Amino acid sequence: MDFSTAFQALTTTEKMVKTVDSVIKNAKGYKRALLRELKENLNLLLLVRNKHFSAGKVIPKLQTKNYLAASDAGFNFKLVKRAPLQGKTTRGVPQFKRYLNWSTERLFENIYLKINQLQSVIELGTDPSNFDLDIRVENLTRLMILLLNHIYS
Repeated sequence: MDFSTAFQALTTTEKMVKTVDSVIKNAKGYKRALLRELKENLNLLLLVRNKHFSAGKVIPKLQTKNYLAASDAGFNFKLVKRAPLQGKTTRGVPQFKRYLNWSTERLFENIYLKINQLQSVIELGTDPSNFDLDIRVENLTRLMILLLNHIYS
């Protein structure tokens, strides 16, 4: 199975966004803020994937304040999802094998470190030929979708 087919099997974006909306309605506090921020960031990244905007324009708009607030306050990420990432969540996509048994907190942290890195690259004006933003944005998008699949599995 090629990556494209496997990734489509992992989820459809529209279905995932609807699922996030339904869970956000019932969440409270930091959990609600984190899920809302994750959804908003994913929607921005999808603008790049769908070729509506360039990565360089979207990356600075990605938000991290709710994640940082939750992390700084010692939020227990197990309240979002207690179990570590399971093999069934990856649906056999080879790119995701490295994330098996990662905690929800570790997945969130990895996503937000990648956001911070991408924002630094834009801010510092790194030569795009040395740093393919579109590929990195696509990988970040996939990782966010994996996290959402993990949370709702």
